[in-house]
Amino acid sequence: MTFPDLDPRSEAVLKTLIETYLVEGEPVGSRLLSKRYPEALSSASIRNVLVDLEEGEFLSQPHTSAGRIPTERGYRWYVDRWVRPHPPGPELGARLAEVLEPHSQDFEAWVRHAARVLSEVLQGVCVALPRRLSRSRLVKLEFVPLGSNRVVAVWVGQAGDVEHQVMDNLWGFDPTTLTELGNFATLHFTGCTLGDLRKRLYDTLKDQSEEAHRLTEKLGALTKGMQDPASAEDPPVVVAGLGRLGQIPEFEDLQRFRSLVAAFEEHERLARLLNAFADAAAREITLLLGSENPYLPSMPLATALSTVPFGQKDCITFAMVGPLRMDYARLLGGLTWWSGELSRRNPWAQLNQ
Repeated sequence: MTFPDLDPRSEAVLKTLIETYLVEGEPVGSRLLSKRYPEALSSASIRNVLVDLEEGEFLSQPHTSAGRIPTERGYRWYVDRWVRPHPPGPELGARLAEVLEPHSQDFEAWVRHAARVLSEVLQGVCVALPRRLSRSRLVKLEFVPLGSNRVVAVWVGQAGDVEHQVMDNLWGFDPTTLTELGNFATLHFTGCTLGDLRKRLYDTLKDQSEEAHRLTEKLGALTKGMQDPASAEDPPVVVAGLGRLGQIPEFEDLQRFRSLVAAFEEHERLARLLNAFADAAAREITLLLGSENPYLPSMPLATALSTVPFGQKDCITFAMVGPLRMDYARLLGGLTWWSGELSRRNPWAQLNQ
């Protein structure tokens, strides 16, 4: 997400409003904002800045007579510009450290316990997914035309899993081209996950012959619309702390909370989320705000993901999910520290060798 340049006063007003809203939980008016603003500035001057920020889609006004609240765009600006994750304090650190060592050889029990503790300490829903066999590896790929503007991708995995995905044929590829692309993928990318396939496509694009270059470009365009296929032997998704979201103002509406619960009951959707961002989350904590999460796009939620290795070949992806109005420094700092400690100690290394 790119942002227009904000002048220093607009930046300061936006930062003050967001930090006030994170504490108060109510729309912030110009009068309260003028009290919290670090410099002397009249309510009228602040109102003018707020109008500009609203036009820039950093803020919204729930009701005509109400104050402003941050938008998803405003939160993204704030997190990228101002949030600096910090390690947890001694008390929180001690609680997180409780689950850095396994108490038995029951790995699934440890995952459930770890998710429960992370949920309690970091104050959100924790979703966890071990990835021993969590992403399907390609045996065969076919693209079948479905009318003039739709296509079905048929992915056959090494574990015998077969997945069908219906996508828009935005490029107007004809049946002959679709067959050619499927054969090309099967020939050159057997054994790859979808993420591996995409990476290899773009890594090798510049070194190919003209014909292979043409096919690679088209295959890259087509697979960009695919979701990461899940293996038939995926371990179960673990969810802890869902009731916590029902206690926050954003989900006081019963129908909205029911929709939230229904979304978290779709474990296949959650597995796709964790698989889709697992590689990025292995490099650094990945934070998705609101619609940036393609699997829960309509929910006003923030999702922080971290992938941690265990053993020699396997890993586990944790996602912390909470409202957009949250303490980001606490969340990102706690998850960063805990993931780093777990990776460093690698308590399951001996059990998975």
